[in-house]
Amino acid sequence: NSDYYHCNFMKSKYQSVAVRRDTFERLRAYKWGGATFDQVLNSLMDAQPLEEVTEEVLREHRRSLRGFKGRDWKAVRKSLGDD
Repeated sequence: NSDYYHCNFMKSKYQSVAVRRDTFERLRAYKWGGATFDQVLNSLMDAQPLEEVTEEVLREHRRSLRGFKGRDWKAVRKSLGDD
């Protein structure tokens, strides 16, 4: 997709990550003083603990389920021809 800027790093121990061009430009703004993208990303991830990210994802998931109405299993089985 042309909306993504793909950075190919060395093929040995490095991986590439596809990001949109605007995201890459934002990330590049954090890269100064000879820092590598690896160092920048690790610094950003250290500043936002995984537990906080997980809690936010779970909060959003719970919020999205509030209005969820399940389906009657008999109707589901019938629609699958499994009655």
